[in-house]
Amino acid sequence: MIMRSTIAAAATAVIVAASGVTAFAADYPQERLTYTVAFGPGGGNDRMSRTIVDILNKYDLYPNDIVVENREGGSGAVGFSYVKRQAGNPYSATSTSGNFLGTPLVADTDWTYKDFTPVGLLASDAMFLVVRSDSDFKNLDDVVKAAKEGRFTIAGSGSAGPERVTASLFANAADIEYEYVPIGSGGELVTALTSGSVDAVVANPSEVAGQIDAGTFTALAFSDSARSTNHPDIPTFRELGYDFDFSLPRGVVLAPDLDPSVQEWWVATLKEAVSKPEWQDYLVKNGMSGNPIWGAEFGTYLEATSAKYEAVLKEIGAIN
Repeated sequence: MIMRSTIAAAATAVIVAASGVTAFAADYPQERLTYTVAFGPGGGNDRMSRTIVDILNKYDLYPNDIVVENREGGSGAVGFSYVKRQAGNPYSATSTSGNFLGTPLVADTDWTYKDFTPVGLLASDAMFLVVRSDSDFKNLDDVVKAAKEGRFTIAGSGSAGPERVTASLFANAADIEYEYVPIGSGGELVTALTSGSVDAVVANPSEVAGQIDAGTFTALAFSDSARSTNHPDIPTFRELGYDFDFSLPRGVVLAPDLDPSVQEWWVATLKEAVSKPEWQDYLVKNGMSGNPIWGAEFGTYLEATSAKYEAVLKEIGAIN
């Protein structure tokens, strides 16, 4: 088991000239990596994770096997708890999401963002408000009118993830009431909206892009401060007169209690990964911005974002 290094251990790290990557004690990595996805297949976190793993494999950036495991449950609690319990294991990684910050704020988890080794923020994640294209809701004004006239249901993944926050910020800005329906995964969100079980969903762009492009769903607004890169025709909430924006980080973290040179190896490796065209294509396809933040600075960013998230959840009454 690899523990925190002493100054002497840190001094043993060497530079691998061929890749420009700092090696861990000259022999990291030598084992199979387990990349845990804390959500079900097909959702935004799963797609982001598998994109990163595919790039690592295609360009031989990780010299051994990588196994991707979906450990869904509890709005991310099960998977993130598993990685947290791998303390000292440099071969355990996972991807962050809104629930990486939100779930510990609303549930009694055995982990928070503080329990992981931060590697990098790779993209910023915002949400679409989506309706069926054959519905009566052609714009946000139609949604606001319907909500004021009667019961209006909006679904999202989890009870207090970024979907819930986005929906509630919209409701506050529009001075409407709505019923929130928590659903487990991106695939289930699509099913709920397709079947008419709910009036609208708040979803990650990657979860509904196929239906939007096919004309089945219509995205009415985007929650970031700027328009989506892959759907620039969809206005932001703020553009439409609703004074808010909200986005959360998608990044990579490792298990806790690692030698700092493991973190350095992954920072250098993921810097190479995000420079590849496949990652740039992923950002465009999923409408995300890519302004990476690395290492300790990413840890500071998570701290600040978690504090903002907590303040928003308190404001909307999701937590005390």
